[in-house]
Amino acid sequence: LAWNDWTLCSGSRDRSIIEHEVRQQSTVHVFHGHTQEVCGLKWSFDQQQLASGGNDNKLNIWSLHSNSPTFSLMKHTAAVKALAWSPHQHGLLVSGGGTADRTIRFWNSMNG
Repeated sequence: LAWNDWTLCSGSRDRSIIEHEVRQQSTVHVFHGHTQEVCGLKWSFDQQQLASGGNDNKLNIWSLHSNSPTFSLMKHTAAVKALAWSPHQHGLLVSGGGTADRTIRFWNSMNG
């Protein structure tokens, strides 16, 4: 789960990410870009980008203005569950891979 003001995004075993508007109790957007379960979500501090990690070893970076990922990054060799945006540098994202991967990767979300 990941909050963004009055919206809440949830990742699912069905590979989708649903953005819910909690005040209206409605679905705002559905993101499709993973081939396996979504297991990590995190909004950037400027609330313009959503990072999603999946059991497909993929890290997707989404824009509020697109139905497809801005970047689809496939450098991890295990599920991407840990995600964190830097509070100090705009566009800096860190992802952590699972047990088989055991790496932490730094990404520039402006250029992939």
